[in-house]
Amino acid sequence: MSDLMNHLETCGEGEISLTANRRASALRDRRGFLSTLGLAGAALGAGAMTGCSTDGPISLPGTTPSVLDVLNFALNLEYLEASFYSYVTTGAGLPAADMGGSPGTVTGGAKVTFTNPIVASLANQLATHERQHVELLRASITSIGGTPVAMPAINLAANGAVTNDATFLAAARQLESVGVSAYAGGAQYLVSSVTALNYAAQILHAEAQHAGFLRELCIVNGISSPAVDSLDQVPSLSKIFNTDATTGLNPVRTTSQVLQIVYGSVGTLGVTKGGFFPNGLNGAITIS
Repeated sequence: MSDLMNHLETCGEGEISLTANRRASALRDRRGFLSTLGLAGAALGAGAMTGCSTDGPISLPGTTPSVLDVLNFALNLEYLEASFYSYVTTGAGLPAADMGGSPGTVTGGAKVTFTNPIVASLANQLATHERQHVELLRASITSIGGTPVAMPAINLAANGAVTNDATFLAAARQLESVGVSAYAGGAQYLVSSVTALNYAAQILHAEAQHAGFLRELCIVNGISSPAVDSLDQVPSLSKIFNTDATTGLNPVRTTSQVLQIVYGSVGTLGVTKGGFFPNGLNGAITIS
């Protein structure tokens, strides 16, 4: 897969004031803000997560996915996010207790030496949240009589190495945006379980907060985070939010659309593995 994370400039040291006045000032004087932050000029090339999305079936032909199917699908995605943040902040993966029995191997992850304290703090908080989401989903699945799938094999370098503040922000922005749309798409299949639907809604809320702040940092720091598919709008001053121009709503993705992105096969149906999941997902929903 092509290298999404090539960067043109490295990041310097600096501090960010996140008060409303400073944000407004930053938007008026972008050059001065970027100089303070030390992320000016960072740019990323298009890679495997970039393309035009093709809508597809729910990946269970002729059937409606069960609550457990959808929760385990979400758990696979949370394993990816949690592993990503764990490696960039600590250089190691999730605790064994969070991965299930006989988990797959995680490759391509490495600790990032962050130069900006805001970005470092963000990465650490994301690592905590996503690990907690893994633990919550595993517990929720067990509480309704299911078995949480084990973590599948994950290739964190599927889109290239994350090596500094800028490449981290670009990759994290993409992951969180996809996560928000995946929870929105799966909600319709959770209506028979109030408990599961409430948990999914709360996780979606947290993921939306993540995505919003990451979009802001990408905008004010001039970081290019390429669109993952035709539904994804790159953060910019003219598109601060990833919302539809007519409805004002965020995109909703089917499992097929999500799998096309994480498998690195946007535009192709029927794919069962690849990209971030070299051996595919675990559970019932695995085909794009």
